[in-house]
Amino acid sequence: MPDTGDRDSLPTPQDLRRTLDDHTPFLDAPALPDVVRVRVRRAVRTTADLLDVPQDGATVHDGVREAAARSIAWLAESVGAFTRLPPSFAHSHALEDRHAPLLELVDHLDLLGLTLDRVYDACARGAEDDLRTQLDLLRDTFTGHTDPTDIVGRTDITPDQLDHATVERKGLEVGEDGIPRLPVPEQPASPPPGHDHDLDHDRESRVTT
Repeated sequence: MPDTGDRDSLPTPQDLRRTLDDHTPFLDAPALPDVVRVRVRRAVRTTADLLDVPQDGATVHDGVREAAARSIAWLAESVGAFTRLPPSFAHSHALEDRHAPLLELVDHLDLLGLTLDRVYDACARGAEDDLRTQLDLLRDTFTGHTDPTDIVGRTDITPDQLDHATVERKGLEVGEDGIPRLPVPEQPASPPPGHDHDLDHDRESRVTT
């Protein structure tokens, strides 16, 4: 995951709280092994606590947002990937020089929980150097396909975000909400009353002749 250079594009604490609330039921799914669930709960709880830290100063404010966004993104991807594995594979299969997926996830969750605790401590103390150290660890260790600036779901699409050449080439129609869709094909007109009865009568005539 690339370093987040544009701090203005990071989600707001309010958006991150809402996103964390949306993800929590999935992250606390009953199907997760207890050794995973208890560690996920720790990371989720610390992420929520982090968003409540008084954010005095731009460095602390941005650090809280980045740490929370990276935590949510990594948890969603890693826990989601783990739940899609067959249990027998996830619990016991190990590649050469690696642990089984269950143990690897547990190890990473332990490190994530510890790192978030240290981020919380650094923010609470206003220790900017310590905060930068922990953020570097988050960037290097908890990478994923989701950029932290995109962790908050967005449903609003503006016309300037559309590739109009693609819209035209694929024959799409853009609704009032700005979302391109395939046009609904025209439906055949309904048969007049009694039409089905006439068809049945014709079939019977052909059978009896």
